[in-house]
Amino acid sequence: MDPRTAETHELPDVGATLAVAFARDPVLSFLFADPGTRPGLLATFFSARLAGGIGIDETLTVDGLASAAVWVPPLGPDDPGPDFDAAVAAVVAILGEEEAMAKLAALAPLLEAHPHTPHWYLAFVGTRPEGRGRGLASRLIAVVTDRCDAEGIPAYLESSDPANVPLYERHGFAVTGEVDIEGGPTIPLMWREPRG
Repeated sequence: MDPRTAETHELPDVGATLAVAFARDPVLSFLFADPGTRPGLLATFFSARLAGGIGIDETLTVDGLASAAVWVPPLGPDDPGPDFDAAVAAVVAILGEEEAMAKLAALAPLLEAHPHTPHWYLAFVGTRPEGRGRGLASRLIAVVTDRCDAEGIPAYLESSDPANVPLYERHGFAVTGEVDIEGGPTIPLMWREPRG
């Protein structure tokens, strides 16, 4: 039951967990508007995103993959980050070039708001419905925030669902701003200073 790093061969299952967990997420619902096709599209999206982060992301899981988190470690200006090309290509293939480019352009302010100070970045954390209410996501967050405290490193996230802000606040994150997605939701931006 302790959180652990997901093995590479488990990434398809991690992607499936995140696809289920994010089925009603406001940002991904904006990106993939049709609720009927969204589950399959999210599985494709997450598979591509996870593949692009192999060797960089710290992907954690707990309780038989019932919950998963994708953390990007602190990166310097010359360090390679996750490769988003496959995820962008998947979105283009799914939506068609014109719609994909319009939606990705609307999401660009999120990338522009990303802090330049080295930090741990919580890209995704999600739990399958049957695992919710048991503190699984909190355990996956605490693994890295405890490390942040020990090493004196901040952390950052965008709360793609504002309903999750209280969860992140319990872990020491604070809302520092927000980004309005044109035609979509408003996203709280959250920063966490390490605790001494």
